[in-house]
Amino acid sequence: MPVTAVHLMNNDVLPTFEAQGARIDTVLSGNGREFYGWPDRHPCELFLQLEEIEHRTTKVRRPQSNGFVERLHRTLLDEHFRGMGRKKLYDSIEAMHKDPDAYLVGYNPALQHPSVYAIEEKRFC
Repeated sequence: MPVTAVHLMNNDVLPTFEAQGARIDTVLSGNGREFYGWPDRHPCELFLQLEEIEHRTTKVRRPQSNGFVERLHRTLLDEHFRGMGRKKLYDSIEAMHKDPDAYLVGYNPALQHPSVYAIEEKRFC
C-alpha cells in the first residue's frame, strides 16, 4: 500500500538517516503501485516531492537494476525463511518479524560486500 511505504519512510528511514547526519537525495524503487503513480496524486510520489527527494524507478523486468535488493531477498529466503518455516509455527505477525530482525543483526556486520572494504580503505588513505 502506498500509505505503508510513506509511513515507513517518514517514521523509520528518514529519522534513521537524520540521526546519522545523512540526507537522502534519491530513492530507487520498483515500479509497483505502492511506490509509483501519478506524481500529483500518488501518496509516495507526493511525500518524496515534499521531502525534496528524487524518485527513480528500476527498469521493468530487469532485476539486475536492483540487484542488491534482489540478492538480499534471495538470501533471506534461502538462509532464513525456508529453514524457519520448517522448524517453527508463528502465532502472530509480531512473532514472525522477530526472527528475521535477529537474523539481519547477525547477517549485516558479518557479511559485508568486498566493495565496502574498498570504499573504507579509500576513505582512510
